[in-house]
Amino acid sequence: MVDYSEFEALAPFLRLVEESLAGLVDGDRYFDLFAEDIVMEFIYAPPGTPPSIRGRQTMIDAWRGYGDIISLDRMSNEKIYRTTDPDVLILEYESHGKGVVTGRPYHQKYLSIVTIKDRQVVYWRDYSNPLVVSETIGGPDQMAHAMFSPQESES
Repeated sequence: MVDYSEFEALAPFLRLVEESLAGLVDGDRYFDLFAEDIVMEFIYAPPGTPPSIRGRQTMIDAWRGYGDIISLDRMSNEKIYRTTDPDVLILEYESHGKGVVTGRPYHQKYLSIVTIKDRQVVYWRDYSNPLVVSETIGGPDQMAHAMFSPQESES
């Protein structure tokens, strides 16, 4: 059982995904929506972070550090695009918040390609700008330190 109080800094994002995928996948809470062997790919991974993570527990462990670097206030401009493949959809959205240490504003745009199989997310490909993160948190080393220890990821 996941203690969602650990992920309060991500709450607006978690809700956005839960609402966007409602009726398409089983599970009510964010981490329940993903297959045990989920593959998450970060096309523009910041230096010091892996380009992908594999497994739901790895994802949970990686997201635990997020609140040390960025706190989200809200999401906006959510759009869901259906594709010709009924198992694939595209999510477009923006997040707004601030750097926890720096206090700098955070405004990020995302595009995520989501693949669903057997009513679980099995693949998530994320497109976002790592320079926005770096500027908000005070440099790429801060993200690598807070998230994704080497034993938790697969390059």
